[in-house]
Amino acid sequence: MQGLNEFSKSYYNECDIYEKFSQAEDAPKHIEKFLIEQTKNKSVLDLGCGTGKYSVILAKYAKSLVGLDKSNSQLEIAKIKLDKNNFICADASCLPFEKESFDVVISCWCVGTIQDQSKQQKVIDEVKRVLRGGGCAYFVENDIGGEFEELRGRYPDTARTKNYNDFLKSNGFVECKKIQTHFNFETKQQAQNVFKNIWGELVAEKIKSNKIEHNVVIYKYQN
Repeated sequence: MQGLNEFSKSYYNECDIYEKFSQAEDAPKHIEKFLIEQTKNKSVLDLGCGTGKYSVILAKYAKSLVGLDKSNSQLEIAKIKLDKNNFICADASCLPFEKESFDVVISCWCVGTIQDQSKQQKVIDEVKRVLRGGGCAYFVENDIGGEFEELRGRYPDTARTKNYNDFLKSNGFVECKKIQTHFNFETKQQAQNVFKNIWGELVAEKIKSNKIEHNVVIYKYQN
């Protein structure tokens, strides 16, 4: 299935493509800097950690960190970057942790890839369950508008992005920070190849540069 979703071939069978996508994302490191500040000296769960982009960085600052993902293929790449004991393969809708296990849960573009809203709700309920009292969850998500949304057909028709973000708000999440960032691929050709593999040729043909603007919003939930 095309796109980045829970059934995406790009996420399970073409992890080299996903890794190029992930490493190109947020080239100015605005998201990285924000997450470091929120996780310093905290026990952290990186929910939907993928190939470990943020797990590797945050582990240097956190008191402890666990990266969780349901794709073994993604985790194999993550384990090359960081001790394998930092990672667990499991489903986010049934977390293998005791109640109140973490000070902070971060999740970067994870829950929105789940197509069934009832399962999305289970994941959010699980996040709240494993957070300690006073703990915070930070969900890094796509904001409305911008080149990345337009390329994927989510602008000017903003319904899909808006509905998901409104769903988070209905669960007690609030807008914490808006970030204007960008992808920076090595070449335009690489950007086109990556987007072609994930979203198809019609999307890839729209790409005119190795740099793709990306509007991001970070939502916060405090237990």
